Amino acid sequence: MKNTKTKDILIAVGLSVISIIAIYYNAKPEIYLGYFLALFLIFVIGSYCGKYCGALLGLLITGAGLLLRKLFPMLENLKDKKLETFLAQNESYLAFFSQYFWAMMLLAVLVGFLGGLIGSTLKKDSERKISINRLSYMAFFVALSVIINTLRIGTVSFGGFPIILSGYFLGPNSGFLVGAAADLLGFLIRPSAFAFNPLFTLTSALTGLIPVLTTHLLGSRYPKYSFVKVFIGIFTGQLITSVLLVPLFQVLLYGNKTFLYYLSSAALKQAVSIPLYAFLTLSLHDRLAKFLSFDKLK
Repeated sequence: MKNTKTKDILIAVGLSVISIIAIYYNAKPEIYLGYFLALFLIFVIGSYCGKYCGALLGLLITGAGLLLRKLFPMLENLKDKKLETFLAQNESYLAFFSQYFWAMMLLAVLVGFLGGLIGSTLKKDSERKISINRLSYMAFFVALSVIINTLRIGTVSFGGFPIILSGYFLGPNSGFLVGAAADLLGFLIRPSAFAFNPLFTLTSALTGLIPVLTTHLLGSRYPKYSFVKVFIGIFTGQLITSVLLVPLFQVLLYGNKTFLYYLSSAALKQAVSIPLYAFLTLSLHDRLAKFLSFDKLK
């Protein structure tokens, strides 16, 4: 905390207040929506003020929000049947609250701690200047992803692999930018049947960020990558983006099929792609490292 800037402290305090309100103030007695919003904000807080600060504030925020919900239920503007319905739902909420209180507190602590870990990694990577050479390699990975994605057959594409590779060779921030740029450029070159949506640009950007970030958190860094840790990184990234987020966005935006349908279809594809991506990442790394010095760019 000594090296934390005043601006970061103010941001953390402001987000903490918003998180407490999110848990306390909901249209329904169930805390789920507000709680998950608070978890996201706790993650952001951790990335600003560090892992221990994030864990502590996660504990305090969740405890304060849940305590307010229990001591001061929102009964104003409710009458007759609405009040009866609210009280019945509130009983259900209190039962959930009592059963999972410590699990919810622990999850908030872990999210705050993880936010601090990830934030420190990203800050270290962002301190490195973006040179002309790095921009050139980023442009190469963007072009490679777009070309592979453009040549896909139906829904089968390996355009995500160059994005993942860029993160492992150039760093998490560069992987994030490559993923976002590849999605934007790919849509311009080969528009889909649906309108452009930034949610899918976000998933593409996270494709370049999460795998290498997870591998770094496991203690494996360029140029000495472990296959197991690279596999875990790619598995984590593809699980979050391709298997969970993309199907969720497809259902919310288009609703043609169920979430389970999209999820199972994506899971089958990734069962092949994930081990293949991990193998190719290590194989290309071993060969390219002989005549390309990516570590100088990082």
